[in-house]
Amino acid sequence: MIESFLIISIALNCVFIWYIVQLIRRFMTFQEALDDFVIRLEEYEGHLDVIYGLEKFYGDESLGNLLKHSKDILEDCKQFRNVVLPINEEDYKEEADGEET
Repeated sequence: MIESFLIISIALNCVFIWYIVQLIRRFMTFQEALDDFVIRLEEYEGHLDVIYGLEKFYGDESLGNLLKHSKDILEDCKQFRNVVLPINEEDYKEEADGEET
């Protein structure tokens, strides 16, 4: 009787470990996609900033609003990333400083 419970327990533990590994892989894929998306938004914001600074478009209200809107969206994405991934860049810097000393 004990042997059968042990076998069932080992089997369930293996299933749970496999499931956790699958969740971690899925989460890491999501994290990479989110990081890539934020990088693309930062590039887009920089491109709009350059265009807004050109003499031809300088002071254009539509471009100014578009630039403000892109900055707002970028900030929202960064906040979402911080909710999903609570470790921020400052934590990475602190960990790197701690390893160097």
